[in-house]
Amino acid sequence: MHHHFDDIRSRITEPPSWFDSNGTPRYGEFKPGACPCIYADEVVLLEIGCQCCEQRFMAEIHHSITEHGFGWTLASRVQNLHYGDPPAHRCVGDTMTCLDFRVVQFWRRTHTPMLDWERVPELEVMLEGVQEKAE
Repeated sequence: MHHHFDDIRSRITEPPSWFDSNGTPRYGEFKPGACPCIYADEVVLLEIGCQCCEQRFMAEIHHSITEHGFGWTLASRVQNLHYGDPPAHRCVGDTMTCLDFRVVQFWRRTHTPMLDWERVPELEVMLEGVQEKAE
């Protein structure tokens, strides 16, 4: 379960644009360089939802060779990406694992001297097993 971050959210009237991997509310356009891990090699923005109230969120996850080694990458398991608990939103669903719907943005660092981010649109996919509710 993530922290609600009342100290931040009570001072900003607009809803967060996205949440980082720690459940921290973020405001403004998503950028891979805003990932909380400065060593990240891959950064993904996922569309996720609460199992209970069905509220949708944009949430970031990342991979770092420094932290996790070379054994796996987000790209190698894109269909199995999972955020975990949704961002805290004052719902019993805060304690439940989220529903993962789609990869909205997938970014990878290039091996240039500046370590520029490169978007990988072919990995921006609906996640397997996602069933949208009938309207």
